[in-house]
Parts: sequence; C-alpha cells; structure tokens
Amino acid sequence: MERTETLNYIESAETRVKAALEVLAVAGAVALGAQVKIFLPFTPVPITLQTLPVLLAPFAVCAYRASAGLLLYACLGVLGAPVFAVTSGATLGYLIGFMAAPMVIQKFRNPAAGILAGTGVIYLLGVAWLILGLHLSPWQALVSGVLPFLPGDFGKAVIAYCGARYLQARAAP
Repeated sequence: MERTETLNYIESAETRVKAALEVLAVAGAVALGAQVKIFLPFTPVPITLQTLPVLLAPFAVCAYRASAGLLLYACLGVLGAPVFAVTSGATLGYLIGFMAAPMVIQKFRNPAAGILAGTGVIYLLGVAWLILGLHLSPWQALVSGVLPFLPGDFGKAVIAYCGARYLQARAAP
C-alpha cells in the first residue's frame, strides 16, 4: 500500500469509529431521557426528557447519524432492552416522530424554526398513532397526547435552542 492509500484507510477507519460513537451517543442520551418519567393519570404517554436529546442531536451530530441513533434506540427497545419509558405501545407514533425529527430539523437554517418543526412532527406522528393505533378520537388524542406536554416541551425546546446556538458558534470558523 502506498503512503496516501494507508493514510486514507486510517482516516476512513477513524471516520467510521466516530460515526458509530455518535450514533451510540444519541441512542444513549435518548435512553437516559426515557428513564426520567412522570406518569399522568389521564394519558398513556408519560412526560420524559427524551425530546431534549432528540431536538439537540441534529446540531451535535449530522441529521443522518442522529436519526440512526434514534433507530438504534427503537431497535434496542423492541429487542427487549430496558430503554423505553413505557412498553405499552402507546408511544409508537412518538418513537417514529423521534426518528423523523432530525431530518426535518436540519432542513431549516434557523434553529428555532427547525426545533419547532421537529417538535411538530413528533406531536403529529404521536397523535396519529393515538388515533389509529389506540382508537382515540382526535380530541382525546390531542388532550392526552399534546396539551399536557406543551409546557415541558417548550422548556426543552428553549434548552435545545440554546444548545444548538452554542454548538453552531463553536463550529463556526
């Protein structure tokens, strides 16, 4: 192997290791966020900290790696690892929304708009599952799947925005 081929191979291996670590970090952060949960008596969906790493991940790593980390998180939960906040199936739509959110967030130049859109996708898919999978009426799905979470998600969105701005400033030349 020539010297340049060897260097390219080493750089390529380092890139793959870095990508794998970023995917694992996203999955781990969301799994940790799932362990902080508050159950409400009127909804099958608990309040968790999961949306914070979901909203922040596309700014910390690329959107593809963030989505891959969220897919890994979902696969681990499906395979029985104790990473989900609940295992009743009530949160399936939100989990799908988690995987889609980074791809939506990265489409926006303004971090606040991206975070808002990503949160909207999570809510949209979560409510859709509550309607289709749990057979709630649209009103019931809205009352049990969105309204109780708005104050906390607003706070998490503000923290994610501050984190995104910090990461963007740090990455700027």
